[in-house]
Amino acid sequence: MKVITALARKGGCGKTSLIRALTSAALSNESKCLVLDADPQLSLVRWANRLEIKRDNLTVLPISAVEELDGILDAAHDERMADTVFIDTKGEAGPWADYVVEQSDHIVCPMVPTETDLDITADTFNYYCEARKRTEDPDGLPSFSVVLTRMPSRPRKSQVLAARQAYERFPILDEMFLERSQHWDVDREGLLHELAERRETSHNPLMRPHARLYRDALQEARTILEQLEAAK
Repeated sequence: MKVITALARKGGCGKTSLIRALTSAALSNESKCLVLDADPQLSLVRWANRLEIKRDNLTVLPISAVEELDGILDAAHDERMADTVFIDTKGEAGPWADYVVEQSDHIVCPMVPTETDLDITADTFNYYCEARKRTEDPDGLPSFSVVLTRMPSRPRKSQVLAARQAYERFPILDEMFLERSQHWDVDREGLLHELAERRETSHNPLMRPHARLYRDALQEARTILEQLEAAK
């Protein structure tokens, strides 16, 4: 069972959207998933409840205190509830982060390509580096990867420059999480891979060509997931 945590010291960088896409990627690969929402806003839990997303291979649970995490993960492992666990976190620093990091196999830090996010991502990366210095077994800590999020298909010069600096300063994934309208549809309609299937089998012939856009978004998420799991 692999635990993948989205960690960043600010909100609005795309953690929740990324977790939803990665969950769809894992589900489409026939993995069982457990999604843990440790953000006080409970965006993922609200989304799953609003859309009544209940699947045999997907469980979405809130975490009110990080101390609950150990017990939840132990139970998930013992009951074979999941192959992959995704954890969404709040956009701020705090002692809770140490606890979550210790329980994770991979950390993914979403970064919007702006100078402000570049600085805040540096704070998150420096926190991770300090954690490696403090521990007696740094190899026991999770991998850390930055992924560029909300990147438009035609980026501005400032976005290109921020992205270039990110590649120079951080361990960053090759694949980017592009700004796509399909992720807005996920918030309104449900899981990404199911939206693709729904459009492919639509009785409306005008809807079927749109399936390709959802498949492209899904493949992007699959690639990000593969690169995360391969990170060391």
